[in-house]
Amino acid sequence: MALIYVVEDDKNISEIESFALKNAGHQIVECACAKEFHKQVQERIPDMVLLDIMLPDIDGFEVCRNIRATDKKIGIIMLTARSQE
Repeated sequence: MALIYVVEDDKNISEIESFALKNAGHQIVECACAKEFHKQVQERIPDMVLLDIMLPDIDGFEVCRNIRATDKKIGIIMLTARSQE
């Protein structure tokens, strides 16, 4: 069982992602913004982060760079509604 942080500001999307991951047996922490995510990381380091790119406070690319600067072992999957690569 992995600890996965779902960093997504759209509550509906966050619930769908979390539901699927919980059903697969994972422990989930939902964060609606980067600030909340950084607070949670201080408490406990996740095994993986499911990361939205378009967050309300800091974009997901910056969050990803911050994660990589401190821990290269955390898995990161980035999701977005953007139409560009």
